[in-house]
Amino acid sequence: MLAYNCAKAGIDALTYTFARAAKEQMRQFEADVAAIDLQAVQSAGPLSARAILQAVNRIRQCEVILVEGGPQLMGDFFAEGLLDELFLTLAPQVAGRDGEVERPGLVKGKRFAPEHPLWGTLKSVKRAANHLYLRYASNAKDHV
Repeated sequence: MLAYNCAKAGIDALTYTFARAAKEQMRQFEADVAAIDLQAVQSAGPLSARAILQAVNRIRQCEVILVEGGPQLMGDFFAEGLLDELFLTLAPQVAGRDGEVERPGLVKGKRFAPEHPLWGTLKSVKRAANHLYLRYASNAKDHV
């Protein structure tokens, strides 16, 4: 896994990606950004959520880290008890599942309920047109 630290180029962002996609992403960034600090976090194998946070803090000390990812990454962060808050958007579209096309849920690769369900505490709700923006405090750290 590799980390791009773009702060040197005046971009306040840090992005993680797997090595197999790094070359293509670097080509894309090089067209727009002259100074990118590319650092190898780990050469192979799965990377824990804790290792990701440690790598971020080695590059730049921060108190708040926004984690955006797919179901596998979210599952890892939940399982390791490293999410303090969860922001969910509820859109009025029903997609459904029929077995032919996989539609992943919020978490993949981890099972919490019924043995160890993770609950959140609703902190706020905002509405924009037909969408609801839900903010929950997570209790994931209590189950590690």
